[in-house]
Amino acid sequence: MTKQVILEAQEYLTIEKDDGYKRIIDIYALIKRHGPNEVVRFLKDYLRDKEKGLKSLILIDKTQSRIDQYVATMFRMHMAIKTLEEGKEVKSIAWPKQRAKESGQLHTRNRGNHSRARFGENRSNDAPDRFPCEQAQRVA
Repeated sequence: MTKQVILEAQEYLTIEKDDGYKRIIDIYALIKRHGPNEVVRFLKDYLRDKEKGLKSLILIDKTQSRIDQYVATMFRMHMAIKTLEEGKEVKSIAWPKQRAKESGQLHTRNRGNHSRARFGENRSNDAPDRFPCEQAQRVA
């Protein structure tokens, strides 16, 4: 594991605050004392503990702001683990592939409040079509 990989993983685990930077976990100190495999194992265990804490927070009150902090920390830890495991920064995100025929074309919009799309002719229905301009008659 190179210093560059450790630096990239540490960047995921460093948060910018008003008064400076805060490290969630100091990977440099852990790798000096333990091996890289033990550090990855520790990070996975810590991530599991955070998941359990998140589940309990959600069960108690779903509106707590601590839930956002837990999710952000868990995401950062997940990215750091992937970086350490793969030996490089995770940059690619799996996007769905588009067909070459449709990818370069823009779709035109119906600027008439989509009225034709909603109130067009329905061939599977025998009843006459209703348009929004017709008012319903009420029987008193």
